[in-house]
Amino acid sequence: MIPEVTAARPSDLDAIHRTLRANRADPSLFQQPRADLAAGIDEFLVAREGPHVVGCIQVHSHGRGGVEILAVAVHPDRHGRGVGGLMMRAAIARAEALSPFVWLGTAKPAYFARHGFERMSRLRLPLRVLVGKLPKVARQPLRRWLPALFGRHVFMRRASA
Repeated sequence: MIPEVTAARPSDLDAIHRTLRANRADPSLFQQPRADLAAGIDEFLVAREGPHVVGCIQVHSHGRGGVEILAVAVHPDRHGRGVGGLMMRAAIARAEALSPFVWLGTAKPAYFARHGFERMSRLRLPLRVLVGKLPKVARQPLRRWLPALFGRHVFMRRASA
């Protein structure tokens, strides 16, 4: 069955939370508290196979700081089946409708390069956006703080068409 990517509904909150938790071993995927997920539910797209959510992706506007794609997660038993690619195409379309500057932070630059992203300096982002990321880092397990702040994550922007 080919998944359908749709806007998330409030009733998808548990499935999004489960999908992120199922991928918690992925060091590049930040976990978000349930309250944050609920507050941002309208920013999520989900991949559905019938009634089941098998993936999620978030498109967050930072206003003049562009649009960030984050929380890209596919349920582990669906990895390698193209679900992530379907979600990326839908998220890119949504993001580009909001801003010409679409970006993300990742420890998997090769994957996102396949979707038209290229490396950029984190200094390209407004200071308020970078400072705003600090509470999200602080909510991660302690062992992820230093790599997230000083090394592992690469910032990438969608290449101009």
